[in-house]
Amino acid sequence: MKIFKKLFLTPILLLLLTTSCVETVVVGSVAAGVVIARHKTVEETKNDTVIAAKLTKLFIENGLKSSGGYVEFTVDEGRVLLTGVVDDLSFSRQAQDLSWKVEGVKEVIDEVEARNKMKSRFSRFARGTRDYLVTGHAATKLAFARDVSSVNYKIITVNGSLYLFGIADNEFEMKKALAIVAGISGVSRVVNHVILKNDERRSN
Repeated sequence: MKIFKKLFLTPILLLLLTTSCVETVVVGSVAAGVVIARHKTVEETKNDTVIAAKLTKLFIENGLKSSGGYVEFTVDEGRVLLTGVVDDLSFSRQAQDLSWKVEGVKEVIDEVEARNKMKSRFSRFARGTRDYLVTGHAATKLAFARDVSSVNYKIITVNGSLYLFGIADNEFEMKKALAIVAGISGVSRVVNHVILKNDERRSN
């Protein structure tokens, strides 16, 4: 079992190192000993990929990937979660406006934070490193949790705030997932943006 855990953790770490934001998809629930299907269909995955590509282009063209306004986004079934830290919250409002211009976007959730300008670059870098570690730890905990379809969740961490995004089978599973990530060292607060699989927003 120890060897298996090491092999399982490697892809998670690689994913964290190759993504531009502190976000990862939890890739499975090995504790249950079964393969769990994602709620999102192939077509929905394709649509989200197209939305993400268009958002990337718009954000770059409009300066939302600059040092003064680095806004990230996560897309799931047409729902767009905006995160990041900016000098001016006008970047956040601009990101919302641009997101709504993309075809297929059903919901835009703004969680962009204003930067603490008193912090040094080193302290911001250290905070970012801790956020990556928190995200990886949370992803691993959910992946090994029983009664949690972890493949249907995404995790984003910004300045110690952990955002849980995705789809839960039921209230019990959602509450368990939230309890798990809330107990992780380095998490200052947990923000829940998980919806249930029978949520009417999924059928729009």
